[in-house]
Amino acid sequence: MNRTTARILLVACCSAWSFAAAMPSSEAMTPAPQGAMRERWAERLASLDPIRPLEYLELAEEVADAAESDEERRLAAELFGLAGALDTARFGQSAMLGLSMLAQDSAERERTRAGAAMLGARGASADRVRSDAGAMLDDADTQAVDALGRAFSAHRRGDGRRALNALRQARAEELLEAVGPRLPGGAAAFRDECRAMRSGGGPLADDATVRQQHLVELALRRGAGASLGVEMALTGDLPLVEIDLSDPVSVWRVDPRRPWWRDGVWTASR
Repeated sequence: MNRTTARILLVACCSAWSFAAAMPSSEAMTPAPQGAMRERWAERLASLDPIRPLEYLELAEEVADAAESDEERRLAAELFGLAGALDTARFGQSAMLGLSMLAQDSAERERTRAGAAMLGARGASADRVRSDAGAMLDDADTQAVDALGRAFSAHRRGDGRRALNALRQARAEELLEAVGPRLPGGAAAFRDECRAMRSGGGPLADDATVRQQHLVELALRRGAGASLGVEMALTGDLPLVEIDLSDPVSVWRVDPRRPWWRDGVWTASR
């Protein structure tokens, strides 16, 4: 074998090795089992305690935001349901709104939106919020509303960097300015808090701020077609939709008597 032939063979072998290394292994090409998605959150799930229902809500928002499969979306819905069932007074509206974002059909979406309206407290009226948003709602700019909703969600979790990134999407920045007068401190205060969180300050939103964010988002999502029930809830009157809170399983689609995550399932045993 002469030197030229040896050099050609060496180049060919190196190319073959590089190609083989670039190919995904059979293990990497194998789809993850259905339960593997929940393992991603196993440690956080195992640490949940019903005496701290806020942690269920916070984890629900994180799972919903990162969900890449129906399995993870179901997990997020279960977490929202448990948060709402464990402390309906404080987190019921937030949980219902979270469930409405995950709804797979129009009937469930309407049910959960009506529930969110019913559980809402006094706040900015739907008419005022829609008036502030002006032409953006006339154009049915749902992408801007979705982006602002993601910004609100990240803000509630103390993730200022993600909240600011969400504001840069679609026309969320413009929409925030439009509805800013209906938020505590306005749009400027919202951005300042996000920047403080980005610097490691942690969550700054209190219950009143969280409630107002949800009221504003609900009004924006309902738009000009907001039902009388939603309008009445946003202004503090009793809504037309009835939800039997004495039956938490039908309301939240979970059993609040089984709030502990053990061995991959919700159980009644700590």
